[in-house]
Amino acid sequence: MIESQIESRNYIGGEWVPADSGEVEEVTNPARPSEVLGTAPRSDRGEMERAVGAAQEALPGWRSTLPAARGQILLRAAEIIDSRSEELARLMALEAGKPLTESRAEVSRAAAIFRYYGSEGWRLYGVAAPSTRPGVRITSTREPLGVVGLITPWNFPLAIPSWKMAPALICGNTVVIKPAANAVLNAAELVRILEEAGLPPGVVNLVMGPGGSSGDALVRDGRVKAISFTGSTAVGLSIQERAAGKKVQLEMGGKNPYVVMEDADLADAAAKVAYGAFGYAGQKCTASSRAIVVEEVYDRFLEEVAEATKALKLGDPLDEEAVIGPVINESQYESILGAIEQAREDGRVVLDGGATGPKEEGYYISPVIVADVENSSQTAREEIFGPVLAVIKARDFDHAVELANDTRYGLTAGIATRSLRYAEEFIERSQTGLVNVNLPTAGVEFQVPFGGSKASGVGGREQGMAAIEFYSGWKTASVLPL
Repeated sequence: MIESQIESRNYIGGEWVPADSGEVEEVTNPARPSEVLGTAPRSDRGEMERAVGAAQEALPGWRSTLPAARGQILLRAAEIIDSRSEELARLMALEAGKPLTESRAEVSRAAAIFRYYGSEGWRLYGVAAPSTRPGVRITSTREPLGVVGLITPWNFPLAIPSWKMAPALICGNTVVIKPAANAVLNAAELVRILEEAGLPPGVVNLVMGPGGSSGDALVRDGRVKAISFTGSTAVGLSIQERAAGKKVQLEMGGKNPYVVMEDADLADAAAKVAYGAFGYAGQKCTASSRAIVVEEVYDRFLEEVAEATKALKLGDPLDEEAVIGPVINESQYESILGAIEQAREDGRVVLDGGATGPKEEGYYISPVIVADVENSSQTAREEIFGPVLAVIKARDFDHAVELANDTRYGLTAGIATRSLRYAEEFIERSQTGLVNVNLPTAGVEFQVPFGGSKASGVGGREQGMAAIEFYSGWKTASVLPL
């Protein structure tokens, strides 16, 4: 139990304020749904419009702040995150149901992200290309876009807001962020840290509320120059339609394949597939949801992956040994259980799981593995966002690659092999933004571009220098001294 409930508020123009209506929504613990962690304001369009106005008012001052000074604030934020790591990890475990060991790693990652982009304040390189005209000097420099809107999900409640906010801020933009309902407490803590680090009022604004009202107001506001969204494909594509005239970055769903070849270390491959499929109850856009296994080792792999999955502990997120916690809320719980029923129809059950008890005792769902699944089936094609793995048989390498690419998604893919030829050819032929060889599909380093293709991603990539590209524009000046 938490010691006291957290009353979270919107942060607009440097002030913590309630919703105009005074309405709030309870924030509960998915491991104990009757436990109320706190409340969050149920905001509407008016609050979002004022937040955008505050960001617009703060823009000239922040834009003119030297990049190194902006970087100093981000570096201070990194230090504060590190100093409060255990407190933040515990809050994440309580609100998002993320196991404590993984929550700690995410907190460390958030600090590293702010440190990485804070350091860019001393770089932000431009280009000085030689002119073809005598005596002319040409320079190309980056400049901020203006007010940017960030819409973030619940499954990485610190990392994703960090990897959106930090590059946006170092480039000189002001920010309005709308977090998912199941991650509001984490988002508010991150904004408090930025406030404590010395961020001027209005540079970051936080509005909580339903996506259909406050989120829609953010997407449609003409003062907002860019939208970065992470969430479902359906919502992302809807945002693309509504965000006319804006720079848009959409990170969406996945149905990620993991190919297992005949020369793979099967025990190692099974452990990585199991972790990628079932860590954090499969609630990652990068989760391995399809294992595509060549027929020569198919049956042996099924035995290995079932044993590897049984070794993953399901339990309370505060349990130091837990790898699988509860799913995020009742709606997701019911959706996953429905998908499990479909999976039992679409394949042969190798490891049967499902609800571990009454939902009143926590939204816990144990892993399910189904084999002999057709790649055309609903289980193999639709994102479940839960602990369900479909295993598909392939004749050979070429067939495996064909099956891996036969999906509307294109986020990440993996392959287990000792063959350099298989590895290099898979990297070349995979229709995804990310490829992993002998590594889990879940997990990516923040200093390199992240994102997918097809229905998994639209617009610029996130993280690394790709984020700097997204949150800034180029200005080229040609000068002829007289």
